[in-house]
Amino acid sequence: MGAGPHQGKKVAPAFELLRRQVQETTPEWAASITGIPAERIKKLANEIGQAAFEQAFEMPVQWTDAWGKEHQSVTARPVAFHAMRGLAAHSNGFQTTRGLAVLMSLIGTIDRPGGFRHKAPYPRQVPPNVKPPSSENDIKPNTPLGKAPLGWPTQPEDLALDKDGTPLRIDKAYTWEHPLAAHGLMHNVITNAVKGDPYSIDTLMIFMANMSWNSTMNTMEVRDLLNSKNTDGEFKIPFLVVCDAFQSEMVDFADLVLPDTTYLERHDAMSLLDRPISEFDGPVDSVRIPVLPATGECKPFQEVLIELASRLKFPAFTAEDGSRKFKDYPDFITRFETAPNSGIGFLAGWRGKDGEKSLRGEPNPDQWKRYAENNCVFHYKMPVEHQYMRNWNRGYLDFSKANALRQKNDPIMIAIYSDILQKFRLAAKGQRPGATPPEHLKSRIVKYFDPLPFWYPPLEDEVTDLEKYSLNAITQRPMAMYHSWDSQNAWLRQIHSHNYLYVNTKTALEHGINDGAWMWIESQWGKVKCMARHSEAVDPGTVWTWNAIGKAESAWSLDPSSDESKKGFLLNHLISEELSLGGFSVSNSDPITGQAGWYDVRVKLAAADENEPEETWPQVKAYRVPGMIKK
Repeated sequence: MGAGPHQGKKVAPAFELLRRQVQETTPEWAASITGIPAERIKKLANEIGQAAFEQAFEMPVQWTDAWGKEHQSVTARPVAFHAMRGLAAHSNGFQTTRGLAVLMSLIGTIDRPGGFRHKAPYPRQVPPNVKPPSSENDIKPNTPLGKAPLGWPTQPEDLALDKDGTPLRIDKAYTWEHPLAAHGLMHNVITNAVKGDPYSIDTLMIFMANMSWNSTMNTMEVRDLLNSKNTDGEFKIPFLVVCDAFQSEMVDFADLVLPDTTYLERHDAMSLLDRPISEFDGPVDSVRIPVLPATGECKPFQEVLIELASRLKFPAFTAEDGSRKFKDYPDFITRFETAPNSGIGFLAGWRGKDGEKSLRGEPNPDQWKRYAENNCVFHYKMPVEHQYMRNWNRGYLDFSKANALRQKNDPIMIAIYSDILQKFRLAAKGQRPGATPPEHLKSRIVKYFDPLPFWYPPLEDEVTDLEKYSLNAITQRPMAMYHSWDSQNAWLRQIHSHNYLYVNTKTALEHGINDGAWMWIESQWGKVKCMARHSEAVDPGTVWTWNAIGKAESAWSLDPSSDESKKGFLLNHLISEELSLGGFSVSNSDPITGQAGWYDVRVKLAAADENEPEETWPQVKAYRVPGMIKK
């Protein structure tokens, strides 16, 4: 380089650095990991290239780019990738997903016809300009948080640490262990609280998460932790509040149960501010409106939160004269604005006093009524010239800023080389002024915070005998039982009252396991007895099952002999929440994002003895909670 602080140093552009990064990752290298022949990998790569370039075509859509150049068409490249739960559930998920994103960038398929299309409010600024609390000054008693509870650190100084380096959050999100944990690490909360690491807590409130059963790793150990006590006889988590519509396994451990409703008895909002359900052609949100009255003393949890916030006089829920600001949850959804007079609320449809505005406008007292009149869905269709190339589309960028989908209207550039990751890496190397990681985490940061995407084996492989435990095991939740609100509706139980372990036929027969037979599946962390189901659709090196179907005996008000407890099972018993790596214990999660490594466990199989009881193992008994509605 020429004159300046880096004068005389050799540099290279990002594309050259990427070329060097991937030059050893040949088809033969990938074949040794995946078992897919190198020739097949080459053929797939060729098909992707042909689809992106040789099958490209022009669509007559006029648009103007962020630099003012007018285009008469949009180039369609009919190839796309989708990465969600599968990759994110591995401890190497972040860098693997980055690799796919960079590949899509290189072949030019992002937000083009036939490619990976954005849905509002995306694309966002990269990274979004929201940061988590980064010092004890941001968290004070009887004071609103100084920053959003979740966010995107862009440098070590943004981490959620106090002046002594102690984590501010009980889950250790945004610390040197998991610096970019944008979703938090809920799966570590109970373990950390019981250990008192980084501190002890006096109250834990749990909603929508069955943390003593299917929502946790190492289920049996977590159940023991929930019952653990100090030497004075007090529980290590003294007060546990559980909100649930059913007698889930978590309810057994509650000091206070807040009886929730199902989705049939509540108002809900699927908002652009939360988990958007948009379409490619424009923003979409929706609501649920109750069709049945709540039963007994059940109350929608949203209403409970509004009530608590109002009684505690949280500033956002209190009027200037000190009175209660919102009557109930529907009123809150209607009248809340992100800032005074911003015109941005939870719902984008039928805003304005008369409901004549979309996306932005003053609160409309009849908004819920208007949603009900329109099948509970609002869909804003953007002009076709705003529907493509949105990272760099001037019309869309201006539209997104005007309607607060983004803070700025500058182009959203995709970084092949991440300067943000490099800041953390340089801090670990001692080549950057400011905050530095603890000594025992420096090599971890240097290795995984590579500014260029790369693949590495899951962390659990480092502590696993891969010859003894040669199979991969994955578990995923069926849509019918994704959350506890609707998990035991009678019509859903008819679909699947118990689950099987799906095993490739060849693999099963090699282990002497017949279709429908009882078998054992074992990891280094635990073992489970279940029934097998042969399937040619399963890779020979992988087994899988549904999660959340198996229940503890008598839980969910089920009969003690129900299929859910006698034939259903959890793979969670085989998964560890923590790993001992390099002489210290860390979460079994992605070292960058803290996403749990659910899919990293390795297992072995064995046929069950014909004299063993024909029921799953382990068996756990739940208890009837006082006040439960009897059948």
